[in-house]
Amino acid sequence: MNVKKYLIILNPVSKTRFNLSSLRLPSPSLGEGLGVRAEFRIYRVIKPLLLMTLSFLLTTACYSPVIHKPNLSIARAPDCRVVQHLLGEVCIPVEPKRIVALDSTGIVDPLLAIGIRPIGMASHHLEEKEDLAGLIPDEVEGIIRVGDVYSPSLERILKLKPDLILGTFFHEQIYQQLSAIAPTVLLQEHQDNPIKKYLRYLGQILNQEVEAEKVLSQYQARIAKLREKLNRQPQEIEVTVLEHHTGSFFLPGTSDAPHEIFADIGLIDNIAVSDDKRQVSIEVLHKYDADILFFMDYVGKPKSFLLQNPLIASLNAVKNDRAYFVETSKWHTGGILGLNRILDDIFVKRYLEVVPKNS
Repeated sequence: MNVKKYLIILNPVSKTRFNLSSLRLPSPSLGEGLGVRAEFRIYRVIKPLLLMTLSFLLTTACYSPVIHKPNLSIARAPDCRVVQHLLGEVCIPVEPKRIVALDSTGIVDPLLAIGIRPIGMASHHLEEKEDLAGLIPDEVEGIIRVGDVYSPSLERILKLKPDLILGTFFHEQIYQQLSAIAPTVLLQEHQDNPIKKYLRYLGQILNQEVEAEKVLSQYQARIAKLREKLNRQPQEIEVTVLEHHTGSFFLPGTSDAPHEIFADIGLIDNIAVSDDKRQVSIEVLHKYDADILFFMDYVGKPKSFLLQNPLIASLNAVKNDRAYFVETSKWHTGGILGLNRILDDIFVKRYLEVVPKNS
C-alpha cells in the first residue's frame, strides 16, 4: 500500500502554489519488510506534523500586515472619518470628546470660537512666562497644560487619554509618537490669512463649518463698520507696525495678525515680504514712516524710552501724535478671538479715525 497525499494551496497574497507532496510523506520503501500496518503506523505518526505545517501555510497565506506611515491612509474604524492634513490623511473620530491642541493661539483660539473646548493644550512662553497671545486667562481656565508649543510633553499628553490631537507644522518631527497616542492632525503653514484659513479648516474637520462661517461673518461685519468710520478711503491710509526687541526693530510678516486685519480693512500696510527682510535698522526707520505707527514693545520699556531717540522722535507719525504703543500680548495673536480683540482696541481708541480728511 502506497500512502501518498497531495494538496494544492493557492496563496491569495502571493499566488504561490504549494504542493504537499514536496513535504514527502513516508516513502513506500520505509514500509518494505514491515508490511502495510507498519507503513500505516508511520503515516499516523507524521500526520499531525503535516496538519501543523498546513495550518501555518494557511495562516501566512491569509495574513497581510498593515504598515502605518504618516503620509498614508490608516485603518478606518467604523466610527471615524478620513480627513486630509499636512502629512496626508488620517481617520479621526466623528465626534471627538477629548481633544489636545498643541498651539494655544493658532488652534485653541479658533476651537473656542466655534464652541469646542479642548481638554489639554500646549502654550507659548515669553521669558519663561506663559503667553496666551490674544486669549484671556478665563477662557482657558481648566484646560490642562502639556508643555510648550515647540516641545510638548508626550507623557502629559498620554495621561490625558485624548481621542484626537491637533498640532501644526511645528510638530512634524514627533508625528509618529503623537499618532501612537491618538489620531493626529497637523495643520499646514499658511503665509496669507492663516487665521481665517485655520478657523475654516478646523470647522471643516470637526463638523462645525456653519459655526466657523458665522464667526467669520461677524468679523467681516465689524471690518465693514470700521471702514465707515474712516475719514479717508482705506487705500489712502498708510500704517506701519514696528516690533521692538532689545534695541532691534522688526516689521511684521504676511502671516502676522496686524497685517491680516489691515489687509482686510484695505489699508496700505508696510510689511516684510520675507523673513530675512523683517529686521530694520533704526537708521532707516524713516523709510517706514506712515500716517499711523504702532509700536509693539517686547522689552517692556516705557514709551518715553523709545521716543527720546531723535531718529524716532523725528518721524512724522510721532510729531503728529499718531504713534501708538499697543499691548504686545494682544496684538501678536494667531486666532480669530485675538483678531477681534485687536479690533476692540482700534474701535475704542479710534486709532484710524484720527487721520484727517484730504485737504
